[in-house]
Parts: sequence; C-alpha cells; structure tokens
Amino acid sequence: MRESASKRVASVYSQGIPILFPRYDLPEDGLTTLAATDGRHIGLAATGHAGHTPAALTSATLAYSYDGGTTWTEAQVSQQGGHRTATVDHAGATGEQVTPGTELTDAHGHSVTQTVVRAYDVR
Repeated sequence: MRESASKRVASVYSQGIPILFPRYDLPEDGLTTLAATDGRHIGLAATGHAGHTPAALTSATLAYSYDGGTTWTEAQVSQQGGHRTATVDHAGATGEQVTPGTELTDAHGHSVTQTVVRAYDVR
C-alpha cells in the first residue's frame, strides 16, 4: 500500500487531504434507472477533498454486478482527451439492480476503490 503524500504544514491553517472521490456521469432518467440496452456510456471522473485538486486520471476501471457483488462484468473503458467513459451492456437485464465497482488512479498516484450497492436499476 502506498503511503499518503499528506503532511502537516505549520504555516497553513487548513489544507485538503489528497483523497479522491469518484464521480459518475450516469445517463439515468431521474428515477435512477437505465434502459435495458447495450452500449450505455457512464462517464468516470474524480473530485478531491476540499482544497485538493486531483491530477489527471491515469487509470480507470468499472465492473458491474447484478447479484450484489458475487459476480462481476468488466466494462470497457475508453479515454478521449481527459475524459474516461465506461460502456456497459444491460440488454436483457430488465428488473436488475446494478452494483458498480470502480477503481480510479490519478497522476500523483492517489487512488480510490468504490463499490455502490444498488446504484441504479435497469428498466
């Protein structure tokens, strides 16, 4: 495990901790559901703790599960410019609850792994 690059700076009252928070650009319908189709795109990004701006992402993965994390399907992740996009296939998954698992790493070596149980449903 990598040691954190955070350290106390005596001349600074408050500083951001180099923690990443995943952000998802999910094309949901306002009811937190996605259509049961192939080729759905989910944008992946990271924000930082207050006062910390993450560096550009150097890697991003997304896998999804319909059974709460017992089995996983890897999504294809592409990069265009500074944007990462995962492509998921929900064709034939009507009524399923989706649990995505994401791993993001930035150019400073900070990383985050996040699993969101029942992040959205497939309609």
